[in-house]
Amino acid sequence: MVKNIWSAEQIRAAAGYASMASLDRRQALAGALGAAAGAFLGPLVPGSISPARAATGGDLKIMAWEGFTLDAELKAWREKNNVKVDAAIISTQDDVHSKFVGGSAVRLDLAEYSQGFEKFYADELKIIKPIDIAKVPNFNPDQIYPQFYQAPTWYWDKTYFAIPWVWGLNALVYNPKMTKPITSYKDLLAPEMKGKLTFCDDTIATWPMIARIAGYGPKFPNLTKDEFKKSFAALGPYRDQCRVFASSNGDTISLFASGEIAACFSVWSGTPVETAKRGVETVYAVPAEGAVMWCDAWFTPISAENLDTAYAFMNEAVSAKPQAEVCKAVNGGSVNKHASALMDKATRDLFDYSNLPEVFKKSPLQGQPPRTSDTYATYDEWTQAWADFKASF
Repeated sequence: MVKNIWSAEQIRAAAGYASMASLDRRQALAGALGAAAGAFLGPLVPGSISPARAATGGDLKIMAWEGFTLDAELKAWREKNNVKVDAAIISTQDDVHSKFVGGSAVRLDLAEYSQGFEKFYADELKIIKPIDIAKVPNFNPDQIYPQFYQAPTWYWDKTYFAIPWVWGLNALVYNPKMTKPITSYKDLLAPEMKGKLTFCDDTIATWPMIARIAGYGPKFPNLTKDEFKKSFAALGPYRDQCRVFASSNGDTISLFASGEIAACFSVWSGTPVETAKRGVETVYAVPAEGAVMWCDAWFTPISAENLDTAYAFMNEAVSAKPQAEVCKAVNGGSVNKHASALMDKATRDLFDYSNLPEVFKKSPLQGQPPRTSDTYATYDEWTQAWADFKASF
């Protein structure tokens, strides 16, 4: 990954860079899952490893996406330890680092970052405290899938800067009553799909796939300016198949429910669950070209005060039972090897846990385009091209 270079002035403009992380998968959960504000933390889940240092109680201030606060999943643990959690909800990733830019840092004991923000947070803004991995004993090779254990998204220089805890895939979703099974993105170009395709305004889900269909998938996010131009040019035939553009995941769900679309180019894996609530069957499919992976990680900000409780919270977050429960709630994937055995079939079948190396091979965890570069297309250039594409609808 190309290291982003930021000046003090550019840091103040970081909100534009971070808005890419306004993931629609979370927005679709709004209202369906309650925030954890005012809940009480506290008991260790049976079968988990006791933390190296017990939770000491008191207030735990966290910042997480809607539905990702582990309110229900860690209820018993919270009550036993008698800790009060004050949860602020993330709408976009810039909500997090804005707490540390332009003045005194706001106290946060735990917060989440999405892939692509790790070096920005740790090396440039310097708002992350390194993790003492001994205090998160459940995060060990016997319990955690190797793909998540020491990946560079949260581990470098022999140091952990965050703890990955939930992930998922964005890929094709289609209505089987309106189209034959879709096994490749090329199937979206069939004549019978004319006017039945849409794109969702989720850049994390869409940008890597734009590069992939043009033949530059492994190079994303570092495409040369020529490769970048060719990638957007390759969207032309897909644009011709569209009648409308979906402004959010919720909009995509509504378009499926009304029968206006038969497929969405790349969207949240939980979309079929939401369309089913409206009486419409849709199918989530990982085509031959693969899917786009996302992963969230907990980190301890520089302003953290209740570190013992923060470590204990992270320790429980990656234990098997809470992992199984939260994955069902958010249609996510587990980092814990033993969680899938505790899942219901629908949650377990979302991803191929028996062959995660192949999942990562087809859908690697990738970052974001560089903010500045003399060689590669920058984030601003991607943003402008995406804006032009949306304006064409």
